[in-house]
Amino acid sequence: MMKSVFVTGTDTGVGKTIISSSIAAYLSIKKGLDVGVMKPFESGIETTGERGLDDTWILKRASGSEDAVNEINPYLFKAPLAPEPAAAAENASIDIDLVTSLYNRLTARHDVVIVEGAGGLLVPITDGFFYADLIRTLNAPVMVVSRLTLGTINHTLLTCGHLRSIGAKVLGVILNDTEGAGDMASQTNPAMLEKYLDVPLLGVFPHTPDLFEKGVDRERLADLLARNIDCSVLEDRKDLTSSRS
Repeated sequence: MMKSVFVTGTDTGVGKTIISSSIAAYLSIKKGLDVGVMKPFESGIETTGERGLDDTWILKRASGSEDAVNEINPYLFKAPLAPEPAAAAENASIDIDLVTSLYNRLTARHDVVIVEGAGGLLVPITDGFFYADLIRTLNAPVMVVSRLTLGTINHTLLTCGHLRSIGAKVLGVILNDTEGAGDMASQTNPAMLEKYLDVPLLGVFPHTPDLFEKGVDRERLADLLARNIDCSVLEDRKDLTSSRS
């Protein structure tokens, strides 16, 4: 039975937070599930004073979760770097056991938990431990978010290939139209990926530059996902277990 979805990306800036928050809102509003969220590591955020509309807060509001922010996001760093160098810059240490413990607590509390990564699979978290290792540790099924534009074929196939090599269950790929370019690459990439992927291409999330301009609109997020993405993999709960189970 589904207890989590880990949202990873082919790179930074592909829109993982948009997709993660949309999935959380969809499962909460459209499917009536009690949805938890987790952003284990967030960087590039001022760590003093009141937090603004960062990734963690977007996820929390989109899901309707009432969990404490430090449960959702145990590690927050000021420098806009991968977790390992960001922690080093603050002379901080990262405890993977703490992340795992919080994850287990959240999955026990909620029907499903949406976990958002940072960057891609080979972003280092601690010495020799990458996001791909975190996926293996959590044994979580994975949703891959990719750009729609030029270069995405290579990046998407590499990402899905690496996930396959570590035995992860890949639910599918969502292309995110982050640029709204409408160029030939954007028009032809979906068909090329459908041809070469061995996991479902679930659709193209539309270009929405104003999505968070006025805060988090849960209904809009849920509707955008429902209208543009094949959500059947999120509804077939028996399918949402790792291939290592």
